[in-house]
Amino acid sequence: MAGADGDGLEKEDNLKRIDEKVGLRKGRQVIRRSNILAKQVISIQSALSLGFVSQLWVNTNSWMVKFVEVRRNLLSGEFERFLLDDITQVGDVVLVEDESVIDDDEFKIVGLETLVGYQVVTPGRRTIGKVRGYSFNINSGAVESLELDSFGISYIPSSLVSTYALFVEDVLEVVSDAVIVHEAAASHIHRLTKGLLDSQNVASSIDDVDEYSDIERPVRSDKYTRRRNFGDQKFNSRKSKTNGNDDWDLPMDYF
Repeated sequence: MAGADGDGLEKEDNLKRIDEKVGLRKGRQVIRRSNILAKQVISIQSALSLGFVSQLWVNTNSWMVKFVEVRRNLLSGEFERFLLDDITQVGDVVLVEDESVIDDDEFKIVGLETLVGYQVVTPGRRTIGKVRGYSFNINSGAVESLELDSFGISYIPSSLVSTYALFVEDVLEVVSDAVIVHEAAASHIHRLTKGLLDSQNVASSIDDVDEYSDIERPVRSDKYTRRRNFGDQKFNSRKSKTNGNDDWDLPMDYF
């Protein structure tokens, strides 16, 4: 009888551990891109380091973070990638189950974007600012808002430059290193921080927005909804950003 009770307790403990593990991938846990960048990636099974997070790749048709890029050290030119879904937990380090999450076959990133440094403009060519980062749900990968400033350089402290948030519902499309937003997007922006080097390059209308003001999230247009539903059909339509400025921008995030 005691043995049966012991087996029951052991099964209950195992189920509890499973529930706790699954719980890491449940719910809404929003983090900023900068909060995961440069973190060490550790295999739970072997306790070995797989490298450091150097980049995230976003499908801007569905606004989902798809891949995590890692480098053996912060100055290394060689990199590998794994799916965001393979992350088990994010804390002081990023935990994955084992080394098998990194596939020998190179992941295809055609049509994916890094976003940082992209200019934010309206169809009428009004400049809103530049992307310095974004916030996303680590459990689902869904990007919720873009973080803007005047320079689009994420390693500049927000204490020096004013930063602003813009919901992705205001984005019409992403083309040629530029994020095209609605004409009324400037009125939806709200300030995150006010920097010492407050620039006039960001849309003047946001200067009147109170810090941490309460605003309504813009209603998703039919065009945005269709893009979310059918985004994967255009997944391979854009030019890959694996060469050029991206390789230069990566180390800048670490300093």
